[in-house]
Amino acid sequence: MFRKSDNENLIRQQAKPKDMPREEYTRYRASDGSELTAFQVTPDTTYRSAVIVIHEIFGITEFIRNVTRRLAGLGYLAIAPNLYSRRADVFTEQNIAGVMRRFWSLPQERRADPKAISELMSSLSPTEREIVQELVINREATEERMVRDIVDTYNYVKSTYSAERVGIIGFCMGGGLAFEASTRVPFDASVIYYGRNPKNINDIAKIKGAILAIYASEDPAINQGIPDLIRAVLTYKPRFEMAFYPGTYHAFATEGGPVYNETAAKDAWERTVNFFRKYLG
Repeated sequence: MFRKSDNENLIRQQAKPKDMPREEYTRYRASDGSELTAFQVTPDTTYRSAVIVIHEIFGITEFIRNVTRRLAGLGYLAIAPNLYSRRADVFTEQNIAGVMRRFWSLPQERRADPKAISELMSSLSPTEREIVQELVINREATEERMVRDIVDTYNYVKSTYSAERVGIIGFCMGGGLAFEASTRVPFDASVIYYGRNPKNINDIAKIKGAILAIYASEDPAINQGIPDLIRAVLTYKPRFEMAFYPGTYHAFATEGGPVYNETAAKDAWERTVNFFRKYLG
């Protein structure tokens, strides 16, 4: 159980006019005792619902901050936890991007090859090796810790703020994490941007709220899971919507990204807004 006193303001953005949402970085305790930080935007009006924003592999980028701001502009308390909080000095956007570019330069068939990964590790600095260790070699354990942090964020929001309903939205890696977290706590609405299925597809049965799953057509690593997802949806019958965008690639909604597709991104965001309005108010 978290209390308001557990929340401490770290960095407040430049003062905003009274009619603008308030931006700040907050911190709170995870269930393992670690300190988590989050970018939070509080709407200028009374809110009844909150949305947790789950970042891509690159962390709290300007894109993620902008998504958080847009959600607050819609009247939701919006909070984006930094899932790298424990090692934020190492897991910066720049460090992660530099290392992952080198990993992704390996042919697809060699990315799980221990010899190829060992050769890559030998060429990296200690900081870069730590990133590969967390995000490649020990990826399963890392993601499990991240999901627990999301659950802790949900508990923090529910116990600290006057949010009657709570939604979640995640992108890329964050989409898969948001999907998995939705099987563990009762989010009222979950928006999954090209995220992997829950680890156990039958856990779809545990999801209490509505799901909106958004996919790019040219994204084989993610889309190979769609048939299993559809079978699980037909079996367990959650409230489920899906949008599939032809001619787009993984991360097509990331503004400023190499595969950003403005038309698809705007349509997907409109669907997202309508979905949250329907299920969060």
